[in-house]
Amino acid sequence: MKINVAAVGLAHPFEVGYDQAPALLNQTAEQLAAIGVDCVNTGVIMHDLKTVQDAVKALKAVDADVLLICVATWSEDHHLLDLLGYVDKPVILRAYPARDTGSLCCVHQIGAVFTNIGKGYEFVFGKPEDPACAQKVKDIAVPYALASTMQNLRVGALGGRVKGMTEIAYDEFAIKQYLGARIVNLDETEMTSKVAALTDEEADKLLEENKDVLRPCKVTSSKEGLRESIKYYAALKALCDEYELGALAVKCYTTYMGKVCLGYSLLAEEGITGACEGDVPNAITMKMLYELSGKPVNNTDLLDFNYDDNSILFAHCGSSGFSIAEGEIELAPVRLAETGVCCKFLMKPGKVTAVDICGNGDNFRMSVMVGDAIPCGMEFPGNPMTVKFEKPLDQINEEIMEYGSGHHWMIAYGDHSEALRRFCKIKGMNYYQI
Repeated sequence: MKINVAAVGLAHPFEVGYDQAPALLNQTAEQLAAIGVDCVNTGVIMHDLKTVQDAVKALKAVDADVLLICVATWSEDHHLLDLLGYVDKPVILRAYPARDTGSLCCVHQIGAVFTNIGKGYEFVFGKPEDPACAQKVKDIAVPYALASTMQNLRVGALGGRVKGMTEIAYDEFAIKQYLGARIVNLDETEMTSKVAALTDEEADKLLEENKDVLRPCKVTSSKEGLRESIKYYAALKALCDEYELGALAVKCYTTYMGKVCLGYSLLAEEGITGACEGDVPNAITMKMLYELSGKPVNNTDLLDFNYDDNSILFAHCGSSGFSIAEGEIELAPVRLAETGVCCKFLMKPGKVTAVDICGNGDNFRMSVMVGDAIPCGMEFPGNPMTVKFEKPLDQINEEIMEYGSGHHWMIAYGDHSEALRRFCKIKGMNYYQI
């Protein structure tokens, strides 16, 4: 996910430090670029109507998620109001320590003005070369970038939801309002007709094309199971291309158990997330976490508590991306149905964030847990992950029930709780930290 920031200067020609405004703007932008932020430096120092118009022209030429206003000196605050009349984006006010420039007091002044007119803003104070300030700007910008990314997401829902899982019924309006994504409702025959059109010879060719990924795996599925599963991969990929989908939710239980799992694993390495059992909100959750972590996301159920080490076992049938595997990968028949191909492997250790999104209307909500994935065995046939938490398990259990969190937990590597909290604040969505 790209983090797009556009930097503009603000200063008054009469004030001390005006001549240093371009250098402050350049240093600030360079620090952001050094930590991976795509920062467009407009090079404009606003101080009159013409320079405001120059800034507007520069900003309209870029697709920024956030405007970084680098306040070099005290300045007339109406220049910023004029700018936002043409380019109304989220704003970070950047102030610099100095006794004579009035940078800080100007930002305080602007903050009061913004509060009076109901314009939200963020604030960063420190030297232009301070990497901690650049990191704070990045941390603020990430949820805005995520919101922009999600606004263009299309999610394929194939076949509806699983019978008996009323919890995962999805509210398309709430999803659009709070997450930005659009649901593309597809009949499952659009998938199965593509599968039926593929020959066994074409399936074998597809298996050969994916040999670098599949050949190192231990295979306990049948040849027929492999052929069928790779056909479903091709069908899902074709639907993603046709409808420009970035995420999928197939009603796999029970008809397509073991049929779409291999496809999900392969698509995960291409940045397309796939949720089990027709759970559309969690397909979107996986995409959000993929954008934040840059890695495939593990689709799980919360299964068991271990009070000895305060850990929880999460697992599902086996459809995660191969790049987060720890050790051997087995292509095996799915549990219960004992058909098809699931990708069974243990998960790498590390800091992780587990997220569930469910609900409807104003009760649309996100629940988040952060812990440490620790080594475990194949305690459940699929992609088991044991996560150790600091909070007592009984308290976690009580809070899950208190908040009405669902039973599906999407787990990504890294601690993304702050970005998700900020995202929910931006979107006006309920957020629960467990």
